[in-house]
Amino acid sequence: APSRLFGMKQDITEEKLLREQTRRLAESDALTGLSNRGRFDARLADLCAEPVAGDTPGALLVVDLDGFKGINDRYGHAAGDECLKEAARRLVRVCGDADLVARIGGDEFAVLIGHGQDIRIPERLAGRIVEALGEPVRYDGQDFALGASVGLAWAGSSAADLYARADAALYAAKGSGRNTFRAYEPPVVLYA
Repeated sequence: APSRLFGMKQDITEEKLLREQTRRLAESDALTGLSNRGRFDARLADLCAEPVAGDTPGALLVVDLDGFKGINDRYGHAAGDECLKEAARRLVRVCGDADLVARIGGDEFAVLIGHGQDIRIPERLAGRIVEALGEPVRYDGQDFALGASVGLAWAGSSAADLYARADAALYAAKGSGRNTFRAYEPPVVLYA
């Protein structure tokens, strides 16, 4: 039977906090605080791998700011950055029930909605996003006119296919005059 026990006690609270902070930084966009592209890609893959709950699949909304490049080019990056941060705040406010809101690059954002939601939610959300991002952004005593085009697609295939469909819908929205949304509809094949 052992007669003595030796050990060491170490407080790892600081290490755990540092590890959590590092994880958050690795998954967050530094400018907006939203999830970044890496976190988005991982969650998109998870969504496409999950079985559909009930009859309603999840959805992806891809959001591109209209008018952003002109603001950034004419008024500088500080004004552009403020527009991006304000767009992020509005997206978080409008998309409160979404599974994920991310900045996926430049002036492009994405919103993921999980399976099992009311089938009308993605389209309603797309309309609210267009409305919220259409409000002027105030910076340095000036109002900047922004807008948003949104592409929407429902899950049901691979992550790459879902993203491609949402992106095609986004370009359809831009092609129809911007500041609107479009849902992906597969091309009609006519047989002769």
